[in-house]
Amino acid sequence: MLGAVLVTVTASPAQADQQLDLQKSGWAYTDSYLPKKSFVNPAGDAPIGAWADSRGNKHRSRSYFTFDVSRFRKAIVHRADLIIKERSAADCATAQPVQLWRTDPIKATTSWESEPRRRELIGTTLAGGSAACPGYLVWDLMPTLQRLADQDKQTLTVEISVPHGDEGKLSHGRKLYPFPAIRSDVNHAPTVAQIGLEWPSWACGTKKNPQPVGARSYTFMLRGADADSGDPLLNGQFAAWPVGHEDQRSEQLGSSYGNTLAKVPWEMSQYPHGTVVAWTARAYDGQDYSKWAPPCYVKVDEQRPAPPVITSTKYPDDGEPHGGSGVPGTFVFTANGSPDVVGYYWGRYGETYNYVPAPAPGANVTLEYTPTSFTELLSVRSVDSASNSSEVTNYRFFVRSTGPQVQVTVGGVGLPSQLAISTNVEGVTEFGYRIDGGDETRVPASADGATEVSVTFPQAGNIRLEVRSYVGSEFVGAYTGQVFVRDTPLVESADFAFPDHDGVVGRPGSFTFRPGRAGVVAYEYGLLRGEMRRVDAAADGTAVLSWTPTEPGWHTFMVRSISADGTVSEVVQYEFNVIDTKPSVYSQTYYEYGAWGGVGVPGDFHISTAMPDVDVFLYRYNDGPEQALDQVDNEVRLTLAPDRSGSNTLAVRTRFLDGSFSPTRTYTFEVSDAPVVTSSAYPENGSAGQPGQPGQFTFNPGRSDVVEYRYLLDYSSEEQVVAAGPDGRATIEVTPPHPGYTLLTVSSRTADGTVSAERRYYFRVRDPRVSVYSAYDEYTVIGGIGATGRFSVRTELAEVTTFEYQLNGGAWQSVPKTPDSSVTDISVTMDRNGANVFSVRGRTEAGEYSPQTDYPFLVGTAPQVSSVTYPTNEWGGGVGVPGDFTFTQGSPGVVEFEYAVDDGPAVLVAANAAGVATASYTPIATSFQTMRVRGRTADGVWTDPTNYQFLVNSA
Repeated sequence: MLGAVLVTVTASPAQADQQLDLQKSGWAYTDSYLPKKSFVNPAGDAPIGAWADSRGNKHRSRSYFTFDVSRFRKAIVHRADLIIKERSAADCATAQPVQLWRTDPIKATTSWESEPRRRELIGTTLAGGSAACPGYLVWDLMPTLQRLADQDKQTLTVEISVPHGDEGKLSHGRKLYPFPAIRSDVNHAPTVAQIGLEWPSWACGTKKNPQPVGARSYTFMLRGADADSGDPLLNGQFAAWPVGHEDQRSEQLGSSYGNTLAKVPWEMSQYPHGTVVAWTARAYDGQDYSKWAPPCYVKVDEQRPAPPVITSTKYPDDGEPHGGSGVPGTFVFTANGSPDVVGYYWGRYGETYNYVPAPAPGANVTLEYTPTSFTELLSVRSVDSASNSSEVTNYRFFVRSTGPQVQVTVGGVGLPSQLAISTNVEGVTEFGYRIDGGDETRVPASADGATEVSVTFPQAGNIRLEVRSYVGSEFVGAYTGQVFVRDTPLVESADFAFPDHDGVVGRPGSFTFRPGRAGVVAYEYGLLRGEMRRVDAAADGTAVLSWTPTEPGWHTFMVRSISADGTVSEVVQYEFNVIDTKPSVYSQTYYEYGAWGGVGVPGDFHISTAMPDVDVFLYRYNDGPEQALDQVDNEVRLTLAPDRSGSNTLAVRTRFLDGSFSPTRTYTFEVSDAPVVTSSAYPENGSAGQPGQPGQFTFNPGRSDVVEYRYLLDYSSEEQVVAAGPDGRATIEVTPPHPGYTLLTVSSRTADGTVSAERRYYFRVRDPRVSVYSAYDEYTVIGGIGATGRFSVRTELAEVTTFEYQLNGGAWQSVPKTPDSSVTDISVTMDRNGANVFSVRGRTEAGEYSPQTDYPFLVGTAPQVSSVTYPTNEWGGGVGVPGDFTFTQGSPGVVEFEYAVDDGPAVLVAANAAGVATASYTPIATSFQTMRVRGRTADGVWTDPTNYQFLVNSA
């Protein structure tokens, strides 16, 4: 009995090969000592060569293994190795040959005397010696396995043995584990199912009837299949050649479009007009190719058809208006002598996207077209069998304005609506109208060409309305439009009608609801996001609602109708405004929520009303007397400085011209009991002083009985305590140590231990140092000696009037501070390469100096470039106008300069003893140009380059 087959398949997504590991399906060995005995699928090792048993008897053995190779049928074998592991060897020191034979199959009677017949020697490998021993024995099985796959063989039996001359030597005997494996990489070649052009779709002409193509790029396509499911995307190789000239064959690999499709663009303009081109393709899966597909044939046609001719009886192109609005006309497209025209593309105003096929090549086409405007431009191009398009023919014509005018008054769904129809065309006798594609209804026109018709729209939504004019039986004009029909009720009110009439809190008013559909028996209404209520409708479908507003502001009424059959209409939103009889009060200092401001901190209160006929506003602050405020345009601004912390009230009412009063508005706000901090030296949220300059801060109490203050500066971790004076105030002196924003946090404590809220007082200490900004810095090397560098300086000290500066410790120079500007620009000429220092300080009118700022920067070795004719970054000179460019060394010792303009050649020019040279350059084109210049010293060292940019005038 033969053993089972174990197959392991591993597919890699990066390659087409499948890795197959095959185990034996059965095995046997033979023994010369027992020449007639069969050892088929025995337990134990597989012996080869000579060996001795425990009694000293000498044996010679050969081992045989059978594999099921049916999986290799129709496959391409890229690699195949037979591998078996040794258990033991008589001699590992010497390299010894071991043979692998292909034989006839194993039988149940296989023995030394009845061994399988040898068919071919597959190979010989060396065991031992420099190889690991015991180790693995490996033979290349690929040619044999490929031959068996091509012959559709099912099994492979191999013999492993020692060559005949050494087979009897005990030193050459070996024991093998009976578990050989065939490790292989195999692939199934893909197949081609179809080839053809992408357009026309999958077209594949024959040699007798080739597919016409234009002299432009076409896409060849291949549809294929692959038996290996783990293969990557399928591709294709394409080939084409003029028929009769296979020597001109060219091939190109395409691009993959999934597991079955490949494409490649192919330029047909490379072939002369009239050439018949054969093309073919074969599939490629990344490892192997299919056979070439039977070829397709195309014929190159590079001649465009003539522009078509357009004619129309109804709408001739004579510059006069004809026909009428909405009246169709017929237009004839003629091939104009091009016999291979197969159709026409048409559209309006140069757009030609609509296609009409010709009934036969070169035949005319008749198009019925209804103009949509009074001036029309019909654009048409013809196309031949090779998809060559003619130039576009534009046919301009004019249309008489004959369409009726229609005004629609929509009554709702199922309710009467009105059509008002009129025309300015003489002789119109009747109109016809059609609703949503229904039957046309004719109505007579009056003597003045008008009529009114009552119609009913059966449902809501966009309804198509078509109206036509007739003179007798002749159709002369049309109107087509959309009517938007809704079933929302109509809401009316004389009392709540924004913007003409606002409601007033407490004043009753009414709303009238009118139906937007037939059969309405009730209405549901409610304020936005409020509860819906119901009111029954009268017999005519209307309802009147009485309503008194209780809240001021903007209101939205939501109203919908209920029909007898339960149909609920869309909701209509009716918006209106309700005026508050009380005046409004608000403050951006003292809000109605939270604690704000402080005792003595003034705040503005804005008082206004929308009520008419205002005389004055009257207000009362806490328990104080009521006072009058004159208003302007019904509003006034009141400034109060609270005299107590905690809850405060401002009561305001309006007195009208008739002497009556509005209800009182009470505005309640909370005043913080945090101390109020003041400082003239360092005002809150302002910039003042400088580090080391002391300033006084006064703490004012936010409540009575304050005995001390606790304060903390953000740069100090220790809270300070200062006692309050008899008036509850305290003053401290602070000397800020650094510039920038500083936070002073202050709270107070009363005699009974009550601690107030914290006051957070921010102030900014000015930075006395001079800030420097420049393109030059200590990280990037730019420019060179002689270059001019600009340094922008600024200071926060307003009292500074002059800046003094020096370069690299040289003499101090001064420039006045630029008035009305945050920065002052200082220009210096570079005098050394490498590291430099720009120093600057500010000076006041009194002669006091700010701290000195040292600004390090790097200077390169780039030369200076100048030109009078072509100044940098400006228009100059002109095409053909020569200009001199002067190069000045940016570091000592330059003996020559190299320059190049844009991508032009490099030119050398010698420098004089001072390191200066002049070169002449004549531009040949109007453009923005860049001259790149660098210098070279006598020892061959190149300087940094300079890019000099200039613009060339056209003349």
